[in-house]
Amino acid sequence: MLRASQLLSNIRSFKHSNLLPLSSVWPDSRRSAVLILLFIGHNGELRVLLTRRSKGLRSFSGHVSLPGGKADNNQETFEEVARREAEEEIGLPRDAEILHEKFGMKIDHISTQMPCYLSRTFLSVKPLVCFLHNETADGEAPLDASRFFGKLNPGETSSIFSVPLSDMVCHLQPDCKGYEPEYVSRREHMSRWGGLKWPMRHYYYPVSNHNDVGWLNEIEDTSSADELQESTACRDLWGLTAKILYDLARIANDMLSKTDMEWDIGHEELIYGLHEYGNQLQGEKRSEWEIGMISGENKLKYADVIPGYYMKRLRQVASKY
Repeated sequence: MLRASQLLSNIRSFKHSNLLPLSSVWPDSRRSAVLILLFIGHNGELRVLLTRRSKGLRSFSGHVSLPGGKADNNQETFEEVARREAEEEIGLPRDAEILHEKFGMKIDHISTQMPCYLSRTFLSVKPLVCFLHNETADGEAPLDASRFFGKLNPGETSSIFSVPLSDMVCHLQPDCKGYEPEYVSRREHMSRWGGLKWPMRHYYYPVSNHNDVGWLNEIEDTSSADELQESTACRDLWGLTAKILYDLARIANDMLSKTDMEWDIGHEELIYGLHEYGNQLQGEKRSEWEIGMISGENKLKYADVIPGYYMKRLRQVASKY
């Protein structure tokens, strides 16, 4: 597997060949953003920070996720949304001076090139990729966050942990002998949603992971008791979060061809079709069709709202998964 510095370099240099206009794929009232916060672990590996959503939340309660949420208004950029939500959920300061003076750390925005993704609640999710490091350390030094923020919002975030980014794709690389992923098991299957193929990946991580960085263990965790009482003491990294990180890991490990970038990264063509041709994603209130899709009504299909000629293109895209 590649060194952390090379992974970061590949992410920085990545340019998506077919990003659509943000106004069409990140529509008003459906704007959401997530922060992919990367840092160096104690063994020199590139890790990504993850949260577990509080069980009291209306949507995706208890799920593993990336820090993020909806835009407050139409003026917020996706970078501003991602950083604001991270501050609210996990206490990561937006203010560079505070991060510098109180914690001796710096955040670099390393990529805005990842496309938008469609959530099951019909939000358009735009990822921001950042790298957190100590100001005085070199690019491959483990992050010292012993003075870190570590303040979880109990109404939104019940726990915080990290995993190696390359775990997402190590099974795809025949030359990665000797690499030991931190998950205890992995499962992959093809689902269908609205008449289109929808790949599903699950990575199961132990709640007590001795490979995780020590400073994360100092952060108050309000979910451990619940997690340990569940049938398996594992966190299930799956769904949209797994899809986003799987795509980023392929970018970082230089596993994409130009053809891949046109159809296998993100959901922008689907979002575009829904918004521009299907009269969906139009306002804060969900349409009856969207509500039915969210609830899983089997009879509903994307073809109900998207014209046939555009659905043909989407099916061609889906057939390549």
